[in-house]
Amino acid sequence: MIDILIKSVVGGIIIGIVSTLAQKNPTAGAFIMGIPIVSFITLTIMYYSGVDYETMRVFSFETCFFVVLSLSFFPVYVWLFPLLGFWFSLLSGATVAGSLMFLATKLL
Repeated sequence: MIDILIKSVVGGIIIGIVSTLAQKNPTAGAFIMGIPIVSFITLTIMYYSGVDYETMRVFSFETCFFVVLSLSFFPVYVWLFPLLGFWFSLLSGATVAGSLMFLATKLL
């Protein structure tokens, strides 16, 4: 249970730092978001937890695959935001990315 608490605190700190930085310097915030910090932390925790190589290999491959699909969120969001506002564009981008990811899980 303590490991979940530690992971949650670390995740919250990362989100807090990036969102605060992005308000002052959007480029720096985007740069940090582009670094796969969560993947680094996850792989490190998996390694020290004794997860076998095959599981880590599958995780790494599928992460690459899903990251590419999740990038579809951003053009949809940016295109719809000036036309329809924040919430609709946010949900539309998430729906497109989520749908592509769902379809990909059916094909994998």
